[in-house]
Amino acid sequence: MRKYVVFILLLAFFVFFQSTLFFEKINLRDVSPDFILIILSIAAFLLGPMPGQIMGFGVGLIVDILSGGLLGMSAFAYTIIGYGVGIVGDIVYGRNILISIILLFFVTIVKGVLLSMLAAMFLEPGYFAYFSQGRIFLEAVINCLLTPPLFFIIMRVKKMVTV
Repeated sequence: MRKYVVFILLLAFFVFFQSTLFFEKINLRDVSPDFILIILSIAAFLLGPMPGQIMGFGVGLIVDILSGGLLGMSAFAYTIIGYGVGIVGDIVYGRNILISIILLFFVTIVKGVLLSMLAAMFLEPGYFAYFSQGRIFLEAVINCLLTPPLFFIIMRVKKMVTV
């Protein structure tokens, strides 16, 4: 039970962090990392599909409420991502950081595809802002670069909590 609380607290912290003005200063060519996606992916990878999709839905719903956009878009995307990464985590033997990095690259692309498709269906026809000028690929690279330190910190905290 403690390990779930650790991930929930980390997700809550990063939801709060990403909604502050300070977060907007952290960018590279107007592309910011998605710390929520990184923590959610690591949590789902380590805990499995059911906790991954529950955390994905909860954090996605909170992101939707805070963003003021269409309610349910992020919740849907993060739920699918949490479940999918959890399935991969159950299939893959061991908790290798390299697998986590590669997985996060593809998960970032999947998030962009899902949000773009949902936005094109429900908001604005032809909306594919995530793919304009290679933004989604830059976000995927930034997320991959931030994954190793966060993965090691989470593994240390998880080890301290479960002991």
